[in-house]
Amino acid sequence: MTAPTTPATPTDLAERFEHEARRLLEEFDVPGVSLGLLTPDGDHVVTLGVTSLENPLPVTADTIFQIGSTTKTLTSLTLSVLEAQGKLSRDDLIRTHLPDFRLKDESVAAELTILDTLTHQGGFQGDLFEDTGDGDDALAKVLDLLADAPQVVPLRGHWSYNNAGFYIAGRVIEVVTGMTWEAAVTELVLKPLGMTKTLFFPNEIMTHRFAAGHNKIGEEFVVQRPWQMVRSAGPAGSTCSSTVNDMARYAHYIMSGTVPSPQEDTGAGAEDASGDTTEAGTEAGAATLTTLDRTRLWAPVRSIGIALNGFPGDQGQIGQSWFIDQYDDATILSHGGTTVGHQSDFWLSPDRKVAFIALTNGSNGHAYNRRLSEWVKREVLGLTAPDTADHQPSEAELQELAGTYLVVGQPLKMEAEVRGGVLTLLIPDTAAGGTKDAALRFIAPDRAIISGGDMDGYAIDFLRDDTGQVEFLKVVVRLYPRQRDEAPATAQPLPALEEA
Repeated sequence: MTAPTTPATPTDLAERFEHEARRLLEEFDVPGVSLGLLTPDGDHVVTLGVTSLENPLPVTADTIFQIGSTTKTLTSLTLSVLEAQGKLSRDDLIRTHLPDFRLKDESVAAELTILDTLTHQGGFQGDLFEDTGDGDDALAKVLDLLADAPQVVPLRGHWSYNNAGFYIAGRVIEVVTGMTWEAAVTELVLKPLGMTKTLFFPNEIMTHRFAAGHNKIGEEFVVQRPWQMVRSAGPAGSTCSSTVNDMARYAHYIMSGTVPSPQEDTGAGAEDASGDTTEAGTEAGAATLTTLDRTRLWAPVRSIGIALNGFPGDQGQIGQSWFIDQYDDATILSHGGTTVGHQSDFWLSPDRKVAFIALTNGSNGHAYNRRLSEWVKREVLGLTAPDTADHQPSEAELQELAGTYLVVGQPLKMEAEVRGGVLTLLIPDTAAGGTKDAALRFIAPDRAIISGGDMDGYAIDFLRDDTGQVEFLKVVVRLYPRQRDEAPATAQPLPALEEA
């Protein structure tokens, strides 16, 4: 897991980082990337490619990209600020702040806590992407729809990624602060940290240089239209957009507690929904961030099984919204995000003071990011992937795993077929139509790694019930129930399976 590294000067490291970034860009052909490598010796930023293939401008360090689900960590940090200010506790029941909160399973609605939402433990349908409009009531409206969503597993049962839990967390922020979720995050976190180009609304973003998303259709990239931003899913990551410079400020805060002094030029006070500045609130947020116990953010809450951003086959944990990979020589906290046409990855090591930021405007961005991330882990942290010996199931064992698996809340299905002695997943491709084939290489009886394609290296688990029957397929971080004769499919657009 740990490889010797040759100490490099900051200049040498920066040159090698840029060289590897350019080499991989030729391989993956992503339209544009904005990259950051933060080390104790300095920050290195590399920007390559263009904002749009149709209306190209060079990507710069201030080009705005959608960051997707990394937004969840901002929602989480906002709640930590409110907790430090004595306005709530992360162990509070949701109904302490939302007395009328409802779910299909009343017992779950009654027992769900804020921390449950921040750690994906609700067990209800997680990918509920209903657009409830652009008004300030978007979150309140989507919670009405969530009340009728199916309960997939018991509260704190099998772990599965859950976007909808963050809608609940965002609504708690609104009720506690009396502001919209966007205004509260801006006042309590973004402005104090000097993240003045991290924005939520198209009419703000369009006044800056921003990257258009692109979907890969066959071998060609096509600009995504419309530029999708669903306000009701904002706290989970549908709307937030940022720059590599702003994300570097965020990384430095999480790693070292760095908060700009009031004398530094971090822009005017935060704006509320009416456009009024609230400098006093921003200063209060800065004071709270300075004294906040950041280590609580990455104290492990539970194991999640296969790691999202670790090496293939690693086991991972979840903290307060951060994914945690623990190695002998480094603790790595990570998140990433997928929106339609954008993919980003973000990790940092608080003990080593190293961070990696990758913002892309292509639907294969995660594949690019993972390869570059592995280079950074090896060359900077001295980490290498462990050997994963092959396990070859028998034909009968493969047939036992084959079948149809449901995408909860949607009319789509995922097939697992045995082809020439290899189990292959047929994953719906909502951008290009049809399916994407993912051949599996087994490393244990019920665990495999995808071989080839843009999801190369991602891990798969088959989970069994008490009788030994396969009950769920777990693709990276999401559960897909095995279809039974009595199990109907339901409705929504399929999320990107690799999104987090």
